[in-house]
Amino acid sequence: MKLAKTVVTLTAAILFSAGLLSAGATAQSLHETAETQVMAFVEAVRGGPKAVEKILAPEYQIMRGNGVGFDRDGYISRGVGGVSIERDFSPDEIVVTQSGDIMVVRYMLRITETIDGKPVAKRAPRLTVFRKIGGKWMVTAHANFAVSQ
Repeated sequence: MKLAKTVVTLTAAILFSAGLLSAGATAQSLHETAETQVMAFVEAVRGGPKAVEKILAPEYQIMRGNGVGFDRDGYISRGVGGVSIERDFSPDEIVVTQSGDIMVVRYMLRITETIDGKPVAKRAPRLTVFRKIGGKWMVTAHANFAVSQ
């Protein structure tokens, strides 16, 4: 536990000195924000087109491990409908950076998911970019590196 606190403190100092962390934020609060936003994104995808539409920024793009990509409108109309996610999922190994209203989150996601009827890896790397719009974090880009099984 002591090592974890040291790592969080050291990470905060590095991010602050690089201008990637504001004086009012801490590495722990940034990590918590990132985890909360990732969980909200996955839950919205689980909820389908109407739910995910509410959290996607206008410039949103996704790239999947199978090479399929969508812009915002394409994902809402064709992409998210092909995704099925079971209730239990969790991100770990979260690495987050923030500069102003942009937050980039790299993580591993443990999930039971199918895309277009094909099961994908139960644990795979992801990269999600958020942008704060009107005080709310919106998803601007997502890379899903899970491959079909």
